[in-house]
Amino acid sequence: MGVKNMGKFSVFLIIVMCCWASMAEAAYFKYKDPKQKLGVRIKDLMKRMTVEEKIGQMTQIDRTVASNEVMKKYLIGSILSGGGSVPAKHATPEQWVDMVNDFQKGSLSTRLGIPLIYGIDAVHGHNNVYKATIFPHNVGLGVTRQVRKHLLFLNLDRLQVLMHNVQVYYGLKVAS
Repeated sequence: MGVKNMGKFSVFLIIVMCCWASMAEAAYFKYKDPKQKLGVRIKDLMKRMTVEEKIGQMTQIDRTVASNEVMKKYLIGSILSGGGSVPAKHATPEQWVDMVNDFQKGSLSTRLGIPLIYGIDAVHGHNNVYKATIFPHNVGLGVTRQVRKHLLFLNLDRLQVLMHNVQVYYGLKVAS
C-alpha cells in the first residue's frame, strides 16, 4: 500500500470511527422519550438505576453544600435554598440563574442524565434574592380576608421564583 493510499485509508478510517461514535451516543432510552407513557418511562428508568443512583435521587441537600462536583459524585436529586441561603451577598438574578444552571450541568452529566429539582423557600416572597419584594406570612395575609390581593402576591412571588430557573416553590398559599 503506497503512501497516497495509506492517507486515503486513514481518512476513511477516521470517518468510520466518527460515525460509529455518534451512533453510540444516539442510543435510545425510553425514559428520555416524551412520547412514551409516563409509566413506561418510569419503569425503564428504574430498571437502569443502581441503588446508589436511587438513594441519590431521593436525597435533597442544602445549597450551601451543593456544587457541580457534588451533584455528579453523589447523584443528588434535589437542592433547597432555605431562608437566607444565597449564592452571594446581594446576588443578582443572573448569579442565581448561573448557580442553578451549574448545578443542573452536574446532574445532567451523570450516567443517566437525570435533571435536578431545585427548590426555594419563598414563604415571604422570593426574599433570598436581593431587592426582591417581601410579603407578609400566609397567616398575616389570610387575616386580611383580601383574597384578590393574596392571589396577586402569590402570582408575583411565583413569577419571581420562576425567573431564576427554580422548579419547586415553597411559598405563599391561598387557604380558606
